[in-house]
Amino acid sequence: MKTLEVEHVAQPAKSVHTAPRPSHSNLTKYINIVRELAVADFRLKYHDSVLGYIWSMLNPMLMFAIYYFVFTRIFPSTIQYYPIFLLIGILSYAFFQDCTFSAMNSLSAKSGLMKKVYFPKSIIIFSSTSTCVLSYVINTLILLLLVGMLKGFSPLVLLLPIPIACLIIFSAGVAFLLATLYAYFRDMGQIWGVLVLVIFWISPIVFDVDKLPPLVVTAEYFNPLTRIFGLLRHYLLYDYFNLRFLLMTVLYSVATFILGFFVFQRSEKRLPELF
Repeated sequence: MKTLEVEHVAQPAKSVHTAPRPSHSNLTKYINIVRELAVADFRLKYHDSVLGYIWSMLNPMLMFAIYYFVFTRIFPSTIQYYPIFLLIGILSYAFFQDCTFSAMNSLSAKSGLMKKVYFPKSIIIFSSTSTCVLSYVINTLILLLLVGMLKGFSPLVLLLPIPIACLIIFSAGVAFLLATLYAYFRDMGQIWGVLVLVIFWISPIVFDVDKLPPLVVTAEYFNPLTRIFGLLRHYLLYDYFNLRFLLMTVLYSVATFILGFFVFQRSEKRLPELF
């Protein structure tokens, strides 16, 4: 009789102990962390600056002024709407460059936090990317204002969020890859400084890819940035739509993100000890 009573009392205690907990309970918290880190980094970036956010526009605008002078005065371009054509490329490339460099530096900058508090380390890359997105969105709004004044819009402008999202997703994927490589090889900072210059000249920022020889054009379209810049110009300048081109661009961008995120996740547990 005693044995039965003990079993009767012990059984409920066991069921309470093994009650499952929801696995998605931290998702909202992580999203809030990304938002707070991104906003804090954005404010810190311009905290001690007299001109503040204007500096984020100054660099691409200086690049625009130089290349506009070169390709309208010294080597005149025949590209239609060339000023806007050039500005789209420079602003988009500036975001890609800023996003990738920020990701490499973000892990070392947050190394103390990584060692003291447990959280998914991917949050750091997402927050650094979000900081760059804030600047890019403001720059894009200024670009849209210029396009509206100089040319006007076609209905295809409604599709503009797709190439913008592709640029963000692709840049984040490359950012994850670079952050992982930088954790193991600090020389990656100098190497990437050279590679971004190469990427600038092999991407159609100052030139029209479709005016190149056919074999070069085929090779160019393996570069996701070429496709993304093309979509931005199709929808803002040339009122051109190609569904296959759009789907391939989305595919390349998403595949790059998945690859970068996968590589980063494989090394995530080792990151705190590498910094």
